[in-house]
Amino acid sequence: MSRLFGTDGMRGVAFEPPLDQETIMRLGWALHRHLHERALPRRVLLAGDTRASTPVLAGWLAQAFAAAGGEVVWAGVLPTPAVSHLLRDANGFGAGVVVSASHNPAGDNGIKLVAARGSKWSVAEETLLEARLGESQSGWGQGWLPPEAEDLRPRYLSLLAQSLPAKPLAGLRLVVDAAQGAASPVAGEFFSQLGADVEVLNASPDGANINASCGALHPEGLAQAVVARGADAGAAFDGDADRAVLVTHTGRILDGDDILHIWARHLDRAGQLPGRAVVATVMSNLGLEVALAANGLRLVRCAVGDREVWETMEREGAVLGGEQSGHIICAHHAVTGDGLLTAAHVLAMAREQRRPLEELADLKHFPQVLRNVRVSRRRPVAEVPELARAIARAEEALGQVGRVFVRYSGTEPLLRIMVEAASQEMAQGTAQELVELAQAHLG
Repeated sequence: MSRLFGTDGMRGVAFEPPLDQETIMRLGWALHRHLHERALPRRVLLAGDTRASTPVLAGWLAQAFAAAGGEVVWAGVLPTPAVSHLLRDANGFGAGVVVSASHNPAGDNGIKLVAARGSKWSVAEETLLEARLGESQSGWGQGWLPPEAEDLRPRYLSLLAQSLPAKPLAGLRLVVDAAQGAASPVAGEFFSQLGADVEVLNASPDGANINASCGALHPEGLAQAVVARGADAGAAFDGDADRAVLVTHTGRILDGDDILHIWARHLDRAGQLPGRAVVATVMSNLGLEVALAANGLRLVRCAVGDREVWETMEREGAVLGGEQSGHIICAHHAVTGDGLLTAAHVLAMAREQRRPLEELADLKHFPQVLRNVRVSRRRPVAEVPELARAIARAEEALGQVGRVFVRYSGTEPLLRIMVEAASQEMAQGTAQELVELAQAHLG
């Protein structure tokens, strides 16, 4: 059986395998057995995003887990990182489960497993759970959810606020884009508690509009709103609010590389960056590596995915890591990325220094082109001679002033082609050649 779990949980089209009723109910049964054999509490914290399919999928898993003898605490709509924070704050849970497909379209969904310590499950643990699916039972009715635990949402916001000084954003005019997702019920309240004057956009989810032309995937609308309203800054989140993209008062969009650059220097000045190391994935811009080195800091690269970032941070003893997408982990405050926490801390740095965010964000990006090619099957790139030769030629031509990185998405049927070069023209030309070859041989 092929692996059900990818780089960020189990993901696919809602109600189709592996997100069909039988598979999810088998997963609920297998999860209960797994916790029992690990001598962990057979009690899970369950939450989800705003997709129409989320309560249905969550109900299937909850009913199976409960029928096997476990207890389910339903948190309702909450950001994925909220489950991590709440698990670390409370005792008595064996695991957390989040029903969400993060940044994917509304028709997709997924299952993310969170360990009791707050981090994502390891590949080894997921593999063991998958092996049990064939042994597990299914067929326990149509699904069921317990009443929502109403105290968990304010507790999550309180835990975030505790990581910051009192009213750190006092006087800040802020526009927030909730992506019609899990940040919708919490973003406005949270930033208001921090003292900001907040306007929230895209916080009216209808089950089908999550991530639709809004949020961290489409921050252009937020950038326009920040400029039009004369705001000091903007913050956009994705569907499950584990990533953040920021906007300066001029409408400039800051990605995860910009955020890592700002936060790394802040921690280094405070003597809070052990080993003077920052972890980022292979997709982060070469400009980040160059800029960190100019400040005496080193960049440790890892594979794509927040789990890879966290595991590399643990191995390196690093406290800061993240992805270009805006998924940032600061171990001083969390063990997973949290968009609300990330935005609040970076904005608080600017307020503390009495400088606009625009001034802090001085990272010089190398021209970078990222193209996605939809594929019919995941054939190893090395087995496509024409494409492999073109990649080798491009790497030789770019030398030390550019990079080529080609990989398959862990969550979608896409081949991702990334090219960095000294000029935009060279990056675009190189990427286009590779895209055409990929389309011809893999599309």
